[in-house]
Amino acid sequence: MTDSFRSGNSRTLAKTLDQLGHPLAVLDRRGVIVFVNLPLCQLFKADATQLVGQSCSWQVAEDDSPFGALLTALAPPAGALQGKLVVRRLTTPIVFDSTQTGQLFIPLLDDEGTPQATLVALGEWSVLSEQLPAAEPPSVHCKQVHGSLLTAIRSRWQNLDDLHSLIGTSPAIELAMTRAQLAISQPCGLLVSGPPGMEKSGIARGVFLGRLKRAGLPKLAGQLFPIDCRIAEDQQLEEMLDRFAGRLRSELPPQSQLLLIEHIERLSDAPVERLNRWLESASGQCSAAATSACSADELAGRGPAWGRLLSRLATVEVAIPPLSQRRQDIAPVSMQLLAVACKKKQRAQLSFTPEALQLINAFPWPENHRQLSQAIDEAVDRAELVANIQVMHLPVAVRSYSSTNEQLEAGPIEPIDLDQVLLQCERIMLSRALQLSPRNRAQAARLLGISRPRLLRRIEQLGLEPKPK
Repeated sequence: MTDSFRSGNSRTLAKTLDQLGHPLAVLDRRGVIVFVNLPLCQLFKADATQLVGQSCSWQVAEDDSPFGALLTALAPPAGALQGKLVVRRLTTPIVFDSTQTGQLFIPLLDDEGTPQATLVALGEWSVLSEQLPAAEPPSVHCKQVHGSLLTAIRSRWQNLDDLHSLIGTSPAIELAMTRAQLAISQPCGLLVSGPPGMEKSGIARGVFLGRLKRAGLPKLAGQLFPIDCRIAEDQQLEEMLDRFAGRLRSELPPQSQLLLIEHIERLSDAPVERLNRWLESASGQCSAAATSACSADELAGRGPAWGRLLSRLATVEVAIPPLSQRRQDIAPVSMQLLAVACKKKQRAQLSFTPEALQLINAFPWPENHRQLSQAIDEAVDRAELVANIQVMHLPVAVRSYSSTNEQLEAGPIEPIDLDQVLLQCERIMLSRALQLSPRNRAQAARLLGISRPRLLRRIEQLGLEPKPK
């Protein structure tokens, strides 16, 4: 423990907390760790000086963060920040082969009842859930909320540096992440395809960083050379390729030197031939990757030169569908972006209200990840002195979006057969009147405000009773 927690009464308190069996941590209002006890240090094989001062966030931590899983899991939910006692179950233990599958968040209040800090206890879910006071309302039980979902994603994948746009649970994004991890494990060609706004260049950069880490090299040891085909003309492309060739270092492995061709679908046939010749001459000296709004099959169908280029660049293709086609990924991506925004703006960790998250899930997000990130940044700026992102904090376009828009996009509206609707309504009203007066047709007619002969005619026309034999 640090000396700042060893003076006066705090020394006695620290000693008492060290003797408890549960790993404990105390966070201030901004989610920064201000105290950890001895069992928690032993669990993570760390000294208190390494943990005190760290900021807890739902953000999926970078791979070079030794305590990423802990900092993600300790981020308090909104209920704890509002002064409620919260117990939360983890989908996976924070530390491999440990029994800590639950968390107990205890708000520490001042004399006026305002939360000033949060005490977090780790332990077995069954034990922690039984320690809640019987008088506590059931609403304090928080099951697998924001933080634990991101913790499960973090624990599943070995490398996540700059691959945060591949966070999700849909089959398409699971396949994309699997292919990204495969590209990290071997120096092969890579094509990242998908619609605009999906941060495809960031994914290629994440694969590059994963390769450096796998080779035991620091991030600054490699070199990534991007070429944007939207602004590079034919002559400029050749000059930039020659410039990158001059920077290649023979002492570095090929996977640590990456040529990234962005928006490769913008190239014409002549530059494609030139790029083929350059890649053939630089074979074994560097690796290559590309981003495209078109799939590998679409690009290869443009001609033989494209086919040869794709055989080098698209050894592994990471295809990312738009958010509108994988709505189950919108929630975890939104949670990650919210954690990043709170950390960037040095705010206490916020959460979404169910109503706000429902609107976010319903919105089509035509500009995908980029638009969602911008919307959440704006919401965090508007959410002052509150613990939740509410509906009022979301952009107007998201708040005003309705299910009517989805119906218009789904296809043409079927016309309404008014006669059939009115006939069905009449059949229902007659049936109810007959049930109220089973043996008195005159009374049923009075209930409906029509004459008895008219009622008998409509009963026969609508087939509500069988004709007498």
